[in-house]
Amino acid sequence: MVENFYDIEELTTEQLKELFRTYRGRGWVDFDYYDLMSEGVIPPQLPDELILRNINGDNEMNMFVYMLDHEDEQDGIMIGFGLTEYPDFGAYLHLDKSLLDGIVAEYNLKIKPTGEIPFQVRRDNSVN
Repeated sequence: MVENFYDIEELTTEQLKELFRTYRGRGWVDFDYYDLMSEGVIPPQLPDELILRNINGDNEMNMFVYMLDHEDEQDGIMIGFGLTEYPDFGAYLHLDKSLLDGIVAEYNLKIKPTGEIPFQVRRDNSVN
């Protein structure tokens, strides 16, 4: 299993919004609560416009991870966006692994040392 987290803390709000707008059409979005909820409790499904309005470069829940052979996820990239008006859950953009090198180069992303990963990533609710 490979799980590489990339540092996106230096990206501005506009860069994160650009990243979402540019790649949204090439992937799918799902939403998940940060804390484990009772079975059947799911976050609301937000339209892209509302996600964009809530993206903020200072949100500590923003994250970028590349996953390969992960037990609960499809191989590829998952970009998490903390949402300003919805602090209990995030929006996650899932992209094909073939896009990794281009995004890493375009935004000059570096892999985070494992000790700097701030939270456990969980998924259960997907929307295409």
